[in-house]
Amino acid sequence: MQCSVAFLDPQVFTATVISHQPSTVTQAIKNAMKNDYVVGAYNTGGHWVTVIISMKYKEVWYLDSAKLFPGRKFTDVRHIVNWAFDARMEEMMKANKKRPKTKPKLTHRIDVKCAQQPSGTFLCGFYVAFNMLKLVGDIPIMKKAADFNAALTVSIEDLKPVREMLCEFILKETLDPKGNFYSAFYL
Repeated sequence: MQCSVAFLDPQVFTATVISHQPSTVTQAIKNAMKNDYVVGAYNTGGHWVTVIISMKYKEVWYLDSAKLFPGRKFTDVRHIVNWAFDARMEEMMKANKKRPKTKPKLTHRIDVKCAQQPSGTFLCGFYVAFNMLKLVGDIPIMKKAADFNAALTVSIEDLKPVREMLCEFILKETLDPKGNFYSAFYL
């Protein structure tokens, strides 16, 4: 089974940008919703959370590796994703000659069980990357939304491939082979 996956820009998918430029975030999510899955690393302002939008199953899964904050309901993300989804459904309904009687709705699952980072650590970014890799690996075998199961335990050894891929990306894609560092900030 082949599925398409879009990844949201983590610089756009943040609590700060959602509060100050909601139309930018809505447009980015709506454009990505042309795919079967939209995956984002959402920054709450001090913590990273994996957000997975399954267009195929009309569900949004929130994988939070620090559920010590039970008050985190992701209200801002839910609103912005719903706006993008409504806009995408309107687009699709206009393009489709057979209009459904009712517009589909998204189900938000903020209670998805996932591995919890050790208390007092700052490993949330690695957990987000690990969850993204797990999803991409699970897509070919998923027959229904309930088939997606986030890892419930993650060891430091499990995070090693994430670290290696990140280091490889930095060394091959962002650093100049000559070792020169470039930043427009310093010009």
